[in-house]
Amino acid sequence: MRIRLLASAAATTVLVVAAVASPASARPATTGTPAPVAPTFVDGLAQAVFSTNPTDWYSGEVWVQAPFDSDHDGELDRIHTDFSAPREVLTEGLKVPVVFEDSPYYAGTADAYSNWAVDHPLGSPPLLRPRAPFWTAFDTSPVISTSLESTWVPRGFAVVHAESPGTGHSDGCPTSGGRNETLAGKAVIDWLNGRARAYTSRDGSTRAVAGWTTGKVGMIGTSYNGTLPEAVATTGVDGLKAIVPISAISDWYDYYRANGMVRAPHSSSNPSGNNNAFQGEDLDVLADVVYSRLDETGERKICQPVIDDLEHHIDRATGNRSGFWQERNYMKDVRNVHAATLLAHGNNDFNVMTKNAAQFYAALKKQHVPHMFYFHQGGHGGPPPDVLVNYWFTRYLYGVPNGVERLPRSWVVREAASCPPRQTAVSGDQSNTATLAVADTTPFRIGFSLTVPQTNADGTITTTTRLIARIPDPTHLVLASAVATATGQKVADGATVSLQCSNANPTPYAEWPDPASGQAGLHLTPGAPARGGLTFAPTAAGTATETLTDDASIAAVTSANAATSDVRLVYQTPPLTKPVRISGTPSAALQIAFSASKANLTVALVSYPPTGNGTILTRGWMDPANRLSDWADAPVQPGKLYRMNVDLQPKDTVVPAGNRLALMVVSSDRDFTIRPPAGTRLTLDLAHSSLVIPVVGGPEALVDALS
Repeated sequence: MRIRLLASAAATTVLVVAAVASPASARPATTGTPAPVAPTFVDGLAQAVFSTNPTDWYSGEVWVQAPFDSDHDGELDRIHTDFSAPREVLTEGLKVPVVFEDSPYYAGTADAYSNWAVDHPLGSPPLLRPRAPFWTAFDTSPVISTSLESTWVPRGFAVVHAESPGTGHSDGCPTSGGRNETLAGKAVIDWLNGRARAYTSRDGSTRAVAGWTTGKVGMIGTSYNGTLPEAVATTGVDGLKAIVPISAISDWYDYYRANGMVRAPHSSSNPSGNNNAFQGEDLDVLADVVYSRLDETGERKICQPVIDDLEHHIDRATGNRSGFWQERNYMKDVRNVHAATLLAHGNNDFNVMTKNAAQFYAALKKQHVPHMFYFHQGGHGGPPPDVLVNYWFTRYLYGVPNGVERLPRSWVVREAASCPPRQTAVSGDQSNTATLAVADTTPFRIGFSLTVPQTNADGTITTTTRLIARIPDPTHLVLASAVATATGQKVADGATVSLQCSNANPTPYAEWPDPASGQAGLHLTPGAPARGGLTFAPTAAGTATETLTDDASIAAVTSANAATSDVRLVYQTPPLTKPVRISGTPSAALQIAFSASKANLTVALVSYPPTGNGTILTRGWMDPANRLSDWADAPVQPGKLYRMNVDLQPKDTVVPAGNRLALMVVSSDRDFTIRPPAGTRLTLDLAHSSLVIPVVGGPEALVDALS
């Protein structure tokens, strides 16, 4: 395929690219036969020019031989894999790149299972957890999934799905992020590049060759399915050119633990009550839940020794990091990543904490790996806008020089109240048209969603939205479909069309965290059991200590919004006179003593509106015994003050004028931590404690907002 570059017609678009069919695919068609279709790119984006009918595609299933025997049956495991590609890979000899999703979920998950009990003294977890009873998995042969084909096959890509070890029709055993799961995904990429064997059946000897692909692969997925692309990328496997991890885990320790604390993920995007279905989940539970091998009926036995081994090593007594957890820490191998990475995460994802995204992204920046970050305001899940993914795969799988590397690196979905204006005026009345004449196209981007006010025949206004399909010149927008199509309807001269902040219309920034962000330090003044203060002035030594008493029956958000409470300590700023944007990782340095040798420590950043309840923006947790290291406990002497440096989860949010920012300190966090009997006292030395917030504009911006 030859690619011809054309000059861009508008400053807001990337390079305009058109595909020219290769000589092999450009042969004159015989009479009555449609001309062969070739991959086509317009404005740097792959176009859906191939058939959208699945019956026209070339599809099949194979079993890829992996280089391990994780079920210990004496045979190398085989990984069940399916594929779909444009029919032209057969009829025209076309070779296409691959969009690949690897998952343990395709065959379903256990109907019923038991998490670990969490209401017990610290360091004394239950000895046993009931196993999930047998359940009937979905049959995933010959089609594993159809989740990506309708988008990517018509654009000229193949789509591949693979079932993780121990799930569906794959051999092996699930290990919740273990090395075998990483190598299984790598084996599929090796097969696509001719370096590994695949077979047409699970136990047969007939070879299957992927002769229809260029070998260039992009992995994509959400949650566990997004974690596997990061894991595979850390192997440095040749052929993996791009990944799009969505809500992905970069270190499984940071999923189920936090600074030595046994800490659960949360099942809600906005945890506000005692309803966390994931409390007590751990690595062994997840492996039990996804263990869906379809070669076992009535009961599952093959992988029970593997799950028993997981249970033996998770160490819910101390929460310490170990070699077992390091096997699942992809950050230790991140230096091997060379796949261009478009990362996506939710600011309010308390399932896969934002630390997982921030630390992986920071490493890629340091290594100069092509990178981009889409950061929305929702919870778990949420892919980047399709246009960004299309740019990414077009550039790094097809090699089209569409200029994506010159786009802003950071795309943050702004809150409605802080949405920057991106708008222009319509030039002249316009009806029944997909092309709008406007004063200026500079604020807009292809693939974003334009809000258009339509004036009806009776003078009322109906608002509609359309994707921007093209920006051909500085004064015209081409929409995906016509607007003002009803009788007497028009888009009136002078009407304002705009990009409203939403997941479809993120706000671009140069990088993440925002390069203009700086650390603003605040100090604590007394106020318990009500609320103390946060000030720029250091607190005089010996000014005060304040005490809270642990009670895990009370949710953190309840404590935050209590006017007075002995269960928490709260320190707040005066009302902000201007909005403040936080971009980065807040942290708290606390000088604190405990009345017991084992305790929980939780800190939270809270935003209090002028009236009504406050919102917990982000949280951090620490086992005081792990104040020096995740790897080993350092004894805690009751009554002795210790320095605790607690990182909160990274955040990008705008706190509106009129709100107060606050630091809250509690012990047990009902929705996230082990819940020991009440009564442990925590004593905070205010003079030697502080909060650091990454504020866009630095300390000066926060000073200005508090003046």
